[in-house]
Amino acid sequence: MSTTTLSSQRTSRLELSIKHYCRYRAGLARSRAVKFLDRFLDPQATRFYSLLVANGHPQLSYIDVLPQQKILYLAIPKCGSTTIRTALAAMIGEIPRCCEHVHLRRQSILKSPKQVGASTFYRLVKDESALRFSFVRNPYDRLVSAWADKFQNKPLVPGDDIVGAYLRKQQAMNLALPKNADQTLSFADFVHFVAATADNPTDMHWRPQHDLLNLPGVSFDFIGRLETFSRDFARVIEHARADQSLAAAADAHLNKSQRRDWRDYYTSALAHQVYRIYERDFDRLAYPRAV
Repeated sequence: MSTTTLSSQRTSRLELSIKHYCRYRAGLARSRAVKFLDRFLDPQATRFYSLLVANGHPQLSYIDVLPQQKILYLAIPKCGSTTIRTALAAMIGEIPRCCEHVHLRRQSILKSPKQVGASTFYRLVKDESALRFSFVRNPYDRLVSAWADKFQNKPLVPGDDIVGAYLRKQQAMNLALPKNADQTLSFADFVHFVAATADNPTDMHWRPQHDLLNLPGVSFDFIGRLETFSRDFARVIEHARADQSLAAAADAHLNKSQRRDWRDYYTSALAHQVYRIYERDFDRLAYPRAV
């Protein structure tokens, strides 16, 4: 690659970064202005949103609001959220430079409830013609995917946010689990860690789906399944009246973790332990219990 081409690419990336930064700062300013106006013009919406924030619902930051398409999407980690967010961003005119950017508010064109304002969020929550949706996944499969993505073959050293959180929790609870730099966390050890911290999960990637879907006052009227993704996401495309070419793009399944079939990781004892951790997920989402 020539020096001129390399310099041109660097300039292009810098210009794009500046564009994203300026858009993000402008969005913050707009968000503050909207919040100020909502307090006076829509106190009911402000009370609704403020109560959700005050009660500490972490899934609020995982919601994307698309006012023009009348879409409200709750991104449950490890349930196709990268693919779905990429498709939603394309619906409103932007293809992210990389998979990670769709999850970063500074980089993504997708907006959270806080960014669009309480009034816009509340209007979509109550609008019968809006589509409020999420996607779920077999809890056995989802947990393997979370482990493969966040822990598989990673040395247990600080520097990685999730590994660091694991090490802090492991030390605080004095768990009999790997903790040294020359060790990694096996899937079985990960299951034991999740079980030990089930009352206070350390990360959204393995928080029960049932808990994430329970957002007071917000009814998700369509719950798709990762196992039937193409068929189910077609409903989102139809609702948004989006280009059907998005169906093929959405079927690409971005950010797939590298691992074998989830059944290969389970013994009967581990399957039983995971069932106990996610029993409400199995009941609510009607996934079968492994024998």
